[in-house]
Amino acid sequence: MKKFIIAMILATTLGGAKAYLDHQLHQELDKVIVKNQIGAEYSKISSSLLGQVIIKDLRLQTYVQIDKVILSKAYEFYNELPESMYLELEGVEIFLNNTAESVPIRYTPMLIYALGYSPYYVSLKELNNLGYPNIRANIALNAKLHNKKLLVSAEIDANIWGKFNILAELNNVAKSIDDMELVSLQIQYFDDGLVNKTVSHLAERGKITQAQLQNNFITKLNNDIKQTSITNNIQQFIKNPQILTIDMKPDFPMNMNMLQNFPIQKIELKIIANELKPI
Repeated sequence: MKKFIIAMILATTLGGAKAYLDHQLHQELDKVIVKNQIGAEYSKISSSLLGQVIIKDLRLQTYVQIDKVILSKAYEFYNELPESMYLELEGVEIFLNNTAESVPIRYTPMLIYALGYSPYYVSLKELNNLGYPNIRANIALNAKLHNKKLLVSAEIDANIWGKFNILAELNNVAKSIDDMELVSLQIQYFDDGLVNKTVSHLAERGKITQAQLQNNFITKLNNDIKQTSITNNIQQFIKNPQILTIDMKPDFPMNMNMLQNFPIQKIELKIIANELKPI
């Protein structure tokens, strides 16, 4: 009888503590939404006995919905810059704008048109017609912070869009986003049919063969970046799309503004096609 009473007291205590923590989490999340002026709604936030924070049915603005967000440790939720964080996003859905005009050049983004890449641009409406109306993905994100240096790794399974592995090292993360510096970035993409569909569509749209489209694109790249090793690997990937690995490391850490204005020829950039390389 004593064991039963003790068990009941313990269960009541834990239940009360969990209810209190859930209430506090709800208040903290609402504060974050208001403070940062985020257009967000959610149906429920709770904690598990293992210390996880779980947010269900999170909606950001009108175009992003996430079925479930799982933060590995509840105390990370209260820390603006936790030393480590593991985050899972289940059922991330991005609703693409299907009303945009597709083929006419006047609707191509100005930068792409100015750089001469409009023949290789695919609009959101065209992607919808190719069978890609929305992006649906599961994301696992791991971040570690030490002495204002942040190491972030992510695995993104985007179903028919393919899979991505990402590893990034950043400096000055305690400051604003504008001051944050990129030390290195690695992206690995596993194609699941998107590239072949896109190449076929662009060739048909331009009334040329797929081989002509590929050759035109590679010639354009060669003229612009003048790095044969990169363009050769891109060409290999387009012809046989399996895995594409991008490895970028500036000569010195750069913020986003510096990266945008720095010549690509002066950034250590490696692109490798169809080789499985751990990152």
